[in-house]
Amino acid sequence: MKTSLHLICLGVESYRHPVLFPYLMREIGKLGWRIASSHALHTLDPEIPIRLRQLLEEEGSGPCLIAADPDHFPLAGRVLATLKGEAMILSETGTLVPADVREVRRDSYLFRFGGRMINVIRIEPGCKLPELLLEPRLHRSWQLFPETPRELERLRRLELEEPDALDLTEILPGWIRIESYGASSPTLTLEALYQVTDRVIPGDSIVEALITYLAARKKRITFAESCTGGLLAATFTAQPGASDILEGSYVTYANRIKSGWLGVREETLREHGAVSRECVLEMAAGAQRGLPADIAIAISGIAGPTGAVPGKPIGTIYLCLRNGVTVRAERLQLHGDRNAIQEQSVLYALKFLVESEKEKIFKFFSENS
Repeated sequence: MKTSLHLICLGVESYRHPVLFPYLMREIGKLGWRIASSHALHTLDPEIPIRLRQLLEEEGSGPCLIAADPDHFPLAGRVLATLKGEAMILSETGTLVPADVREVRRDSYLFRFGGRMINVIRIEPGCKLPELLLEPRLHRSWQLFPETPRELERLRRLELEEPDALDLTEILPGWIRIESYGASSPTLTLEALYQVTDRVIPGDSIVEALITYLAARKKRITFAESCTGGLLAATFTAQPGASDILEGSYVTYANRIKSGWLGVREETLREHGAVSRECVLEMAAGAQRGLPADIAIAISGIAGPTGAVPGKPIGTIYLCLRNGVTVRAERLQLHGDRNAIQEQSVLYALKFLVESEKEKIFKFFSENS
């Protein structure tokens, strides 16, 4: 049965922090948990103890993570101790914790209340998060690239047959992420997936998988980005091992930079514009020349909210991929705000990369899973 995590932040500033909160969410994700509910209690609220108690009593039996700033970390312990009528004790780590604490680490402890496990941690901007003590959730993820509607229909049927054990998410048309959960082991096996489609890449992160694959084949990649401003390169460098396949990349926002750095011809920009198939073809070629790489991906488009011209509305994106064997360039019409269009552009670039490797990438993972 799938279960989710309840998150309570003591100190709304931590909840709003642009670095600390995403960092916390990544660490939670590494344990396989998803957030069922989240609450942030303001540090100036005099009723924090009452609100915390209400939340703990109202949120059901699922596990809970209380992330408290330094000022409220002791308060969380006192509220938990009061709920069970216990005293506070000084642990071996020098932390004051409820007497019936189950497990203690520096700035982190595990407590059982009403049949649920509660992990209390101390968080602070600029500091490493303490160890999370909640049990990892048993799950596995795969990235699937079904070729036919029948394959997609069979995948959706799998989810309907076991709605409490499987999550299926359509990332893009033709790209599905499926996650399997179980009490002792994930219910879905790789063998069962291969009965539906052989276009399977294991893991939560398609980028991490691509890095593994390209590094094993000793291939290098580079990018030439305009409207995404380096987001594609950043998506790769966010993963370990990126230096094995990526030496450098280009962000060429202005036309003169496209010309000066990548060699995009003035007549191309004049006759077709920077947002055109012709431009991304030359951007990708220039990137491959400047940073010798086996694969080059170029992106240019109009992310908005301004910049639309006749025939090229907001969300017009051109992608090009060169791999030394084939050249693929396509126009996309995306929708959403500026950031959504940029993020979708990166996802399509990743899908292009998978598809450019044809069956080699799926064979690689079938042999190495």
